[in-house]
Amino acid sequence: MKYDEEKPQLQLIPTHALIQAARVFGFGAQKYGENNWRRDITKYGWTRHYGSIQRHLTAWNDGEDIDPESGLPHLAHAMTQLMILLQVVKEAPDCDNRFKKEINE
Repeated sequence: MKYDEEKPQLQLIPTHALIQAARVFGFGAQKYGENNWRRDITKYGWTRHYGSIQRHLTAWNDGEDIDPESGLPHLAHAMTQLMILLQVVKEAPDCDNRFKKEINE
């Protein structure tokens, strides 16, 4: 008997989305070097990644499906930045530079 209940179900990730993310990571590797984002993981605050996500989503929402520089979908860029942000949050908690309201504000 195989006990897979606790394992992540990677087979459920949509293949198209995974391939699009890989293309964006490949574009970044060509432009900046392979795994460059990993070396920069503690250089920038979390909101830098959030800003990138928002710029790609805003461009998409304004009707621009494809990023003009990469030729890849804005949604794939946003998804890739979100993946990176998830990793940054895990590995660089000290880089949390989100605005936090004071309780008495």
